[in-house]
Amino acid sequence: MVRSPKITWNGYKINRVKSFKYLGIHLDDRLNWLEHINKQGEKAIKMQQNLKRIAGGNWGISRIHRWTLYKTVIERMLAHGSSAWCLNPTFKMKRKLSSIQRPFLLHISAAYRTTPTAALQAILGIPPLHMQLQFEARFTSIYRLRIPLPPFITDTQPHDLEMKATGWSTHPSNRSVTGLVTGTGVRDGVLFCSYHSCVQGVFSY
Repeated sequence: MVRSPKITWNGYKINRVKSFKYLGIHLDDRLNWLEHINKQGEKAIKMQQNLKRIAGGNWGISRIHRWTLYKTVIERMLAHGSSAWCLNPTFKMKRKLSSIQRPFLLHISAAYRTTPTAALQAILGIPPLHMQLQFEARFTSIYRLRIPLPPFITDTQPHDLEMKATGWSTHPSNRSVTGLVTGTGVRDGVLFCSYHSCVQGVFSY
């Protein structure tokens, strides 16, 4: 066996580990993200147990509230940092994410445990977890971070999207009628679309 090199930083020894946590994301020595998914899955199991305490198959909060809790709490927790690790998930990642999602689908729908996962997703209107996270990851990378992605991932690139309009210090509805008519304080080339009542007020002014 070959001993790993000794690494120091300002006199402190840096220990070699198989995985570590940085900004809420678990990085492992293989960089396959399975360690992160496993850790998030453990959190999801604890949340599912807490969810069982407040709702059962025929008692507790309603199905729509269980659906809302899943979308706004569980899924948001699992989606943390997805733009870094779920741009192009592997088969193992997809299978693990599906196993994490399935218990919640069963609990929300109160269906038989033998019901296929695909059927539960269709009944509840919840897409497969890996597809949801993949969509959010690509959207964040292209639209918000403006990072181009390889062609084998997507054909859409940042330059294909329109930039968000910026520069307004106040909302158009808060501007005076005189400013709307004369154009004072309005950036060149920007058009307003006002409500019908507001338009009537402008013309009767």
